[in-house]
Order: sequence, then C-alpha cells, then structure tokens
Amino acid sequence: MVVEMQIGPVDDGKPVHKWLRLLLPGMPLSGIYKCIRTGRVKVNGKRAKQETVLVEGDVVHLYMAEDDFANLTRPKRPKYAGVSRDIEVVHEDADILVVNKPVGVLVHPAEGEYASTLQARVEAYVYANRPVRAGEAFHPAPVHRLDRNTSGLIVFAKTSRAAKRWSQAFQSGDVIKEYWALVEGEVRQPGFVEAALTRDGQVTRIANDGGKRSATYYEPLDVSRGTSWLQVRLETGRTHQIRAHLAHIGHPLVGDLKYGARPTRGEPFFLHAVHLRLANQLDLTAPIPQRFKRKLESLGYDLTRLHTP
Repeated sequence: MVVEMQIGPVDDGKPVHKWLRLLLPGMPLSGIYKCIRTGRVKVNGKRAKQETVLVEGDVVHLYMAEDDFANLTRPKRPKYAGVSRDIEVVHEDADILVVNKPVGVLVHPAEGEYASTLQARVEAYVYANRPVRAGEAFHPAPVHRLDRNTSGLIVFAKTSRAAKRWSQAFQSGDVIKEYWALVEGEVRQPGFVEAALTRDGQVTRIANDGGKRSATYYEPLDVSRGTSWLQVRLETGRTHQIRAHLAHIGHPLVGDLKYGARPTRGEPFFLHAVHLRLANQLDLTAPIPQRFKRKLESLGYDLTRLHTP
C-alpha cells in the first residue's frame, strides 16, 4: 500500500524523521529510521533522507501495509474526550497561541498527569477549532516554561516553523519577559542580580563554581507591611531563576518555602508573568490574578494608584 499525504503549514519546516515520529507514535524510533533508510519514505518522488526537511506543499509517500498504517497513526480527536478546553486566550494568530496560565496548572505533562495540564487543554482547544488534515503531525507546543504555581503569559506554537522561531527568540533574549513578584522584606531601590545557577534535584542553587550565567533585574513598585511588590525582568531564562535570585539577595517570594520563605497558611507563592514583548510583533499584558490581587489588597497595597491592568 502507498499512503500519500501533502504537507500543510502546520508541519512546514519539520525534519522528516521528527514528522514521522509524531505521525506514527506506535513505531519505535529505530523503525522510523529503518523506513527512511530502506526507501519506504519518498518526498516529491525522491527517497527521503534523515536530514530531509519538509516544506509546505511537499507530497510524501509512505510504503507500508494498510493495517500497519492504521495501527501506527496517532489517535484522532476522541483522545481529547474529557479534556477541558477552558483556557484564557490573550492572543491567537495562525502561528501562535498566548495563554494566561492560572496558578496550580502544570504546563507539560508529567507521569500520570496529562488531561489536566495546560498542554492538553491547548491541544484540545486548537484541534477543536482547526480542521485536522490527513498527515498533519505537529502538536501545539509551549516554547518556554512557567512553574506550576507561576501564573501569566505563556506562548504555544501552532506550527513547526513558529516553534523554532519563537524558541530561538526566547533563547536569544529577543523576547522581553516581565513578572510581578511579592517578596519578603522591604526593597527600596532597583537592582540587578547576576549569579550563575545550577540545578540540585528539584531546587535551583547559586553555583559557587561553574553553573549557567543568569541575570535578573528588579524594581520595587511599592512596599507594605514588611513585603515588597516587585517588577522583575529576565535577561536569561533559567529554571526557577527568579525564585533563586530573589532568595539569594534575602527577599524570597512570599510563601516560597522551597527557597527559604517563612511558613504561611499553605498558599502558593506569588509570581505572575505580566508582560511579554517581541519588538514589532507582539506586546501583551496579562491581567493580575484575583488571588494575587486579594493578597496585595490584604497587605494594604493601593492597586489603583499603580495602574494595574
């Protein structure tokens, strides 16, 4: 049997072996490489190579038995049965979807946890609103990370080329990322933390030797009752960078027990990705979450004076 598929915009720019792996999740990677090596995959009539990159409009032929293809292809829409599509969309176009992530939701699937993740919700949302073409393999994917208990703006790519382009933009620092953080202690002056970081199990620590360069800018918006409301801007984007750097200067996030904060009544820390900007392309702000707003008000902060979104 010959299966013919035409590459659409979603998979444009995808290496053929990665496209096949998404299209045929039931086939091991070794089997995918074997298919390519033995000429069972052709692109525009020519034998594909492992490094072949697919372009929108390419015609791909797969040579395999009909039953094998049916068994190996990914599940269709029913796999999203029971998955909530309840997401707060801040921006959407043909390439990306920007979501205001709530506190307590994992971005990426973890072991035994898929349906409740933001990844699953975004997939369900996109596939409910976009016709599925035969041969379409790319899944919407986040191009950066937020912790489970961090809220705010997160970008999902809807196409392969968008995933590559936006991942590079985040890694190069072209994307400006600003956060609001509620920390212990009074911070009266703006500052800059440049301290290399390293991962130690589930915690990020200041590296005394080696580690990855990490830089964080912070500026106080207001101070009240032994706490400070900061605006934080990342120059680099390491895991738990804000949490580790602010703890390092003696101002851990309120409620962040993992990084040395005083015990609270069990509420998560307060960190919100409020602003995201890519020059001449995107400039977005996420409304402050109600729990963050209530906490600030309970501490005596004047939100109206600070012109919050």
